Amino acid sequence: MTIKNLTTSLPPMPKIQEIIRIFGLSAKQQLSQNFLIDKNITDKICKRSGGFNDCTVIEVGAGPGGLTRSLLTSGAKKVIAVEMDPRFYPALKMLEESSEGRMSLIMANMMDVDEAKLLRDAGAEITDWKDKSKVKIIGNLPFNVGTHLMLKWIRQIAPRQGLYEFGRVPMYLMFQKELSDRICAQVGTEEYSRLSVMVQQVCQPSTVYTIPGSAFVPPPKVDASVVAIEPRIKPLGDEPIKDHHYFEFVCRELFSQRRKKLSNTIKTLGKDAESLLGDDIDPNIRPQNLQIEQFVKIANRYIEFPNKISIDHLEFENDGKTKRKEEKLKERVEKINYKIERTKKRQESIQEKSKQRKEQREKEKQEKKEKQEQENNQTQSFSILDLEDEIDNEKYEIDNSLLDSYKNQLKEALDKKERIDLLKQKKLENKDIIDQDELKNQYHNSENNKKSYNIDDIDIDDDDDNNENIDYDQFLNEHFKK
Repeated sequence: MTIKNLTTSLPPMPKIQEIIRIFGLSAKQQLSQNFLIDKNITDKICKRSGGFNDCTVIEVGAGPGGLTRSLLTSGAKKVIAVEMDPRFYPALKMLEESSEGRMSLIMANMMDVDEAKLLRDAGAEITDWKDKSKVKIIGNLPFNVGTHLMLKWIRQIAPRQGLYEFGRVPMYLMFQKELSDRICAQVGTEEYSRLSVMVQQVCQPSTVYTIPGSAFVPPPKVDASVVAIEPRIKPLGDEPIKDHHYFEFVCRELFSQRRKKLSNTIKTLGKDAESLLGDDIDPNIRPQNLQIEQFVKIANRYIEFPNKISIDHLEFENDGKTKRKEEKLKERVEKINYKIERTKKRQESIQEKSKQRKEQREKEKQEKKEKQEQENNQTQSFSILDLEDEIDNEKYEIDNSLLDSYKNQLKEALDKKERIDLLKQKKLENKDIIDQDELKNQYHNSENNKKSYNIDDIDIDDDDDNNENIDYDQFLNEHFKK
């Protein structure tokens, strides 16, 4: 058999539709999953995105592997497929084993992944910021987390962290068409928004391909667009942004009342905030008519503004939620420890009072014994003192239930802290969040893999016209016999 291109071709494999049927896959609505299974469309996405020849590519949300196949056949040097849904493991693992080392599968949540370590481990090439990058990132992002993932990478550009340790890495991301229109919107349009300003200040976005909703399985109610987002060599603005947290804050506040004039909207930034406009910004225009450079000016002036509002910086950081959880957990541990110490001191005080009362009773008994002459009176007197001792014992009895409750609360908090620390360590080491050994066992033992398939009933996805010498039975049996 003659193979057209040894470096980019894949062995004959079942089509994505067959993979979905064989492994019993279905889209989960709660994860906003929609499969793109038409290879003509995924090939066109790769072509419209400028091609991936000799590039290291991170694919976000690989799913059943439709776009992954197109990336591999488009000449990508290495494809790092990231997927968090364990149901797709067997299909993607089969593709990884067939890629001859050009694909690596990472089962993890992309929000928790350290992209820089992924690329270092893959041997990705670092390029100068002025040059075209040899690294790209692409993904059919779930609609419910697409914006969060994009902002995660946008926030890495200024400090040159994560993806951008390797140069001006372009992003090719699939969004709802409405969201992509907002990302690419021009000044003065209805779609121009906070997101437009944040993205366009550091990047040049453009829509490269629009996909009708009918192309997805199941079909969503809206169309989708692939947006190319390429970092600028020099961000927009007469001067660099002094504080990116406040830049995001200012954009959010001004667009919160986009219909009002700037002279009214800017009052949300504090008393006498009109002074931030200076002589070079028209107070009678609306926020949607502000140029990005003007947003930068206002944000930088706001840093030195005496009536500046104090903001929660964690709200504008990628791992802000995690840090806030850690802080709350730390405060909880400290609070419980304080309660334990306070309870211990109270118990020690009770025990000390009880001890003093007993000593007092013993002293009184001794004095009574010396004074009493008659045995009956003595016995009666001692009985009264013994009764008082019993009352004191009940009164000063130590109740450990509260202390035990605090100790249990502390143990739960510390266990939770240990789990968070473990996840952080996994993130630092870039270990798979999902145990792949466990997935392998599930894969080998699953009912789907125990089924026997008729080779003649399986539709093979192969672009080569000369396949008469390919042993389909051998190829498929290698994967299905498991």
